Amino acid sequence: MTQQVRKPEGEPKFNGEIRKSYDWLNQGDEYWKWNGNDWELAGAQLAWWNDKPGVFTDREGWKELTAEYKRQQSQKVADAITVTAGKIPAASVTALTQTALRYPSAAPIDNAHDYVTFQFYKYAPPFRKRQTGKGDIKSDGKEDTNRKEDLKFSGYDYNQASKEENQYTKKTNAPPIVLYMPEDISTGFRSNWTGKAFGNFATNALMTAGAEGGVDQLKAASNTVIKQMQNFIPITGAKALAKVVKTIGGDSIDVNDITSGMSGAILNPNVEMMYGGADLRNFSLNFKLVPRNQTEAGDINQICNEFKKAMLPKMDPGDVLGSNNSGTFAGFIGVPDLCRVAFMHGGNEHEALPRFKMCAITSVDVNYTPDGAYATYFDGQPAAVQLTVSFQETKLVFSEEIGGKGGIR
Repeated sequence: MTQQVRKPEGEPKFNGEIRKSYDWLNQGDEYWKWNGNDWELAGAQLAWWNDKPGVFTDREGWKELTAEYKRQQSQKVADAITVTAGKIPAASVTALTQTALRYPSAAPIDNAHDYVTFQFYKYAPPFRKRQTGKGDIKSDGKEDTNRKEDLKFSGYDYNQASKEENQYTKKTNAPPIVLYMPEDISTGFRSNWTGKAFGNFATNALMTAGAEGGVDQLKAASNTVIKQMQNFIPITGAKALAKVVKTIGGDSIDVNDITSGMSGAILNPNVEMMYGGADLRNFSLNFKLVPRNQTEAGDINQICNEFKKAMLPKMDPGDVLGSNNSGTFAGFIGVPDLCRVAFMHGGNEHEALPRFKMCAITSVDVNYTPDGAYATYFDGQPAAVQLTVSFQETKLVFSEEIGGKGGIR
């Protein structure tokens, strides 16, 4: 049978990359390895009747090739997750956005400064029109347009930011806001770990269920029975004694009370730390707004009102499960808007400060006497206003999203 060499198509991603293919002519699997200059056949397992010359790999060599190929594929999966997770849209508001409300307005904030922007969006229900992201990922983590020899992925867009386009709809009647950098910029991540007491019986039973292999399972099951028999007598005796004490004296005591008082021992609680999830991030920003002219006074009042309006529910609920009539208007209210908060350095997001996903506004506090005394201008405008806005991210942050350009910080 004539040998027909079919090397992998597409450019290699790195030296030592392994690609697997199937030789339909000779009916067998082949592993090709990039040696720095060309693809070379690293191993083949063909049908027993083939006499194709080439590299035939023994069992151990084939296992090593297979393991390395799977490791490289796993890395592609990790790269795919990182790429899809990292697609958080960039901030669309800069200091040059003409329609933005801003403070201070003179001298104005421009791209020579650091500042913070706020863009308001309509709430996007997470289970309605949820899009699916699809594509190919190269081993270097970039999207592959040639679609050759690379990992294909498909999944729901958790962050609702597929194709680098924000699926949230910008508010057309709510101008974006540009403010100076506040003095209290911070962020924190919190995970919930809880100590869980399993007890002896639960621990032994779970160990039995989690044992690997048939022999290990039988051995673990045998050990469970022996341990339970060993524990049976003292536990049963303590329970009986506790029942007698309660019957005679009316005192309520448990097994640990008896074993501790009589033997100086209690039941082993077998406490283990168990992961219970992560908390959504919360943060607050504080601004002292001092109007220096009538224009700034009007801007300050509107800035405070825009945050209030975005935080509060709406009387019009819009479309409710396909209905939009007087009944839904009377029986439902609309969910408040969301806000994209971005710390900026010039015309781009600041790479050394926190970066947040879409946020809900949880509170807006306006103090009209921040200096401890009531003071106004001739027209009644407060001489200073302290604005405090609290936010909460609407999506969890995952490990793969941390760091890198455009990542979460």
